[in-house]
Amino acid sequence: MARKIVDAAVIIPDAGPVLTLARIDRLDLFETFSALIHIVDQVQYEITKAANDPDGKVGAWLHRMGNRITIVETLVGFGFRIKLERGETPRGGNLGEIAVDEYATELALRGAPGFVPLVLFEDPDVLETRVARLARVHLLNTAAWIRALADEGIIPDGAALLDAINAQRKSPLMPIERPGRTKPGALAMVAEAKR
Repeated sequence: MARKIVDAAVIIPDAGPVLTLARIDRLDLFETFSALIHIVDQVQYEITKAANDPDGKVGAWLHRMGNRITIVETLVGFGFRIKLERGETPRGGNLGEIAVDEYATELALRGAPGFVPLVLFEDPDVLETRVARLARVHLLNTAAWIRALADEGIIPDGAALLDAINAQRKSPLMPIERPGRTKPGALAMVAEAKR
């Protein structure tokens, strides 16, 4: 039987996973994904602004990842950048979420029927958004992803990483995973890890 090619991508709908791993110097974990990583332009702005990336770790990581990361242009992000170029100081609150919602709407309307999104998130509010309702979406937060990497033997230090993350939080990051409804084997192709 011929293998079916699955169009898959990791979608990062909030700044949380990137900023959390930057704080503990483990942005390298994103290299365990063989699928492309999609980040909307407004979330890219949030993860690279000086307040969130004072030492340039995230900017350097984006550069190092090259074409393994796709920055998805949105009207929200475009409008924000135009205001910045004009010297205005636009309010940025919730613009990342609105840009992700725009991208999710585009995927719902024009996405390929076989597209399998793996949404890697940190903010549990993502569970209530349009991106979480995409067809075949698999939802995974940072804690569940790290635990899965450790369970599969891809990383030896999963518990220590979660301890390091939780030491910087007011409340512990608990694993959240909601598997997508796909044919058997499809999700294995989404997050197939390099050994």
